[in-house]
Amino acid sequence: MSARPGERRSGPHALREAAPAPLDARLLTPALAAWAAAAWATGLSGRGAWRHTLAAALVLAVLALPLGAGALRFRPPRHRRDPRPGAPDAPDGSAVGSVCASLLLAVLAALAVLAVTAAGSWSRAADPLTRAAAEGRAVTIVGAVASEPRVVAGPRRTTVVADLDVTAVDGSGSRLTALVLGGRDWYGLPMGATVRVHAAPRPADPGEEHAAVLGSDAVVRLTARPTGVLALVGGVRAGLADAVGEPRTAPGRWRWPDGARELVSGVALGDDHALPADVRADMRTVSMTHLTAVSGEHVAIVLGLVVCGLGLLPRRWRAVAGALVLAGLVVLVRPGGSVLRAAAMGAVLLAGVALGRRSASLPALGAAVIVLLLIDPWQARSYGFALSVVATAGILLGAAPAQAALARRLPRWAAALLAVPLVAQAACAPVLVLLQPRVSTWAVPANALAAPPVPVATVTGLLAAVVAPWWPALARLIAWPATACCAWLVVVAGFFADLPAASLEWPGGAGGACALAALEAAG
Repeated sequence: MSARPGERRSGPHALREAAPAPLDARLLTPALAAWAAAAWATGLSGRGAWRHTLAAALVLAVLALPLGAGALRFRPPRHRRDPRPGAPDAPDGSAVGSVCASLLLAVLAALAVLAVTAAGSWSRAADPLTRAAAEGRAVTIVGAVASEPRVVAGPRRTTVVADLDVTAVDGSGSRLTALVLGGRDWYGLPMGATVRVHAAPRPADPGEEHAAVLGSDAVVRLTARPTGVLALVGGVRAGLADAVGEPRTAPGRWRWPDGARELVSGVALGDDHALPADVRADMRTVSMTHLTAVSGEHVAIVLGLVVCGLGLLPRRWRAVAGALVLAGLVVLVRPGGSVLRAAAMGAVLLAGVALGRRSASLPALGAAVIVLLLIDPWQARSYGFALSVVATAGILLGAAPAQAALARRLPRWAAALLAVPLVAQAACAPVLVLLQPRVSTWAVPANALAAPPVPVATVTGLLAAVVAPWWPALARLIAWPATACCAWLVVVAGFFADLPAASLEWPGGAGGACALAALEAAG
């Protein structure tokens, strides 16, 4: 006998939790189809790659015709299906229409991505930067430094890595980007500065976001200081660095751990170019490098603070306010590839707020993947893009079940603390193996201990960066909690990175990734 509405259940059913919300995976197949199409098309090489991509798009267009006809014949039933024995079923096979509609949506998503990729491949093939790299000739390149140059110490020499937005090659206009693997002349150039480079570019690998690579033989000369938005971003980052400042301590007294001050800019603004190499290595060992990139976690912290702070307003007004804050955050931290991916993942949260239902998050994630690939199909082969998507999907799908499972053995607060890093690490581990054939043994406890101070460091760091140009003294006061939190992050990363077997070797490639995924599934 079932309990009446409003009555409390007793006996063995008293502790049974409510049934989970239905899983809305309608956009999962279209997103995967668009991702696979973009990854295949951008991996093609040669000047005629755009022809093969366009031919594949035409094939999908022909395939979409019968699927569209089948979808139009579909008439949804006016009543829910009756599962009782003997209930009549649709004898005309009209249920096939829904399958055709699903397949049609996937085909159209892949078709749109292939069309955009074909146009982009044709434009790349005709660009003077691509032609110069293919011919291997020296040219004069004019462009803007798109990222803070950072130093990467190698076994033989020190390399300065930066991105260059190319505007002209030997006087001809260009709209592509180049990856700089240069010498010391590049270090210290401000982001947004206009430079003139004399170099012989070489072609990038197929599928890379950058069209060419500039080596250490490139001769660079600064021609103009940053202006516009990039100048504003550079000023904000410099203001935060000044607000953090040097610790004024006498010799022998306590001081912040090495790298704590530099980590504030990484956590708040995604600027990790000044982070010491040993701290960067420790964070990479325990899978904490996501803290130094403007990821979906940072966007979720800021948007969560705004949405909760405006809790008295209607949910649609809260979504609008969150969108405005999200746009300002994108401008503040430099609208690059990782920032746009984080903004798209933040749009997932705003969609759920606007619609007032949690189940909208997964379809919004699928829509975000499709939109991002339409904007830039070359993201399909980016590890940053893959990690952003799988981490968000893992949290949306696995955080609640993992927390419920852990709560059976642990206190609720401990289950909530471990659930998110556990599912995020499980989702990202197979992708990380493709990037580096190693497994972080202590990644989950390290990220669990690092998670509590991250919101404080993010919010106070952003506030200090915004206040610094107007009131430096107040900015230094606001930045103190961020520095303290980053000191904790440095200590946690160093402690777990120094433990035995902190990083274990694992087979690389697709085989190693599949083996790790199978091991996680079995666990």
